[in-house]
Amino acid sequence: MTACPDTDFDPDRVAPYWLGDGERGVLLLHGFAGTPPELRRLGERLAGAGFLVHAPLLAGHGTRPQALARTTHRDWIASANAGLDQLLRRCPVVGVAGQSAGGTLALHLAATRPEVRAVVTQAALLGLGDWRIRLLPALHGVVRWHRPGDGVDLYEPAAAQLLLSYRRRPTIAILELDRLARLVRRELPGVVQPTLVLHGGRDGVVDPANADEIVGRIGSAVRALHRFERSGHALSVDVDRDQVAQLATRWLREHVPPALPRG
Repeated sequence: MTACPDTDFDPDRVAPYWLGDGERGVLLLHGFAGTPPELRRLGERLAGAGFLVHAPLLAGHGTRPQALARTTHRDWIASANAGLDQLLRRCPVVGVAGQSAGGTLALHLAATRPEVRAVVTQAALLGLGDWRIRLLPALHGVVRWHRPGDGVDLYEPAAAQLLLSYRRRPTIAILELDRLARLVRRELPGVVQPTLVLHGGRDGVVDPANADEIVGRIGSAVRALHRFERSGHALSVDVDRDQVAQLATRWLREHVPPALPRG
């Protein structure tokens, strides 16, 4: 199959995946315009620690940018819920982890789905700080596309090759991303599960202050923040990727308990 326009990936490479086995599961949620492989390293580590791992593909992602333009934040929420339901059908005890917008979706699931036992966010956002966001409701029909820089905030710029994402993003979808983030900001007091918040100190996409706000506003008494000062936005592939996966796995092993014996 040939690569899609405005992407550098074959769609077959970005399909949803399952890893591992066991009665404890973890749902992995990729970021805005991204794909499941960006969390593969964490998924493999979790599978090796005895978890069943599921990484779904969010609506509008992994095909063509035009598909993303036809979705809203509610479609991405529906994808996350569907992925969680699939995982729960195979194991009774689950946690959720996500990168960027996937971390924001993980917080939403924690606030709305009591089945979630623990959360790990990586570079999650609660709003987009760029002042131009305020203009998008009026201008997205004129300025239809945004082309981001290629790994400009990464300590290891070559790691951007591991991010199989759209080369251009519809501005109407960026507006939906901001709507998702603001919804989740309001939901934070309802996140009562143990929550680990990870963020890169070099993050030029999502202000690291978002991590402080998450930790300060969630309802959980069990929470921790770790900032990787060398890493950029894509924590899962940048220079500290192994430590990120290690900390996330340790947190989920501690806070997603084994299922109780049946009978």
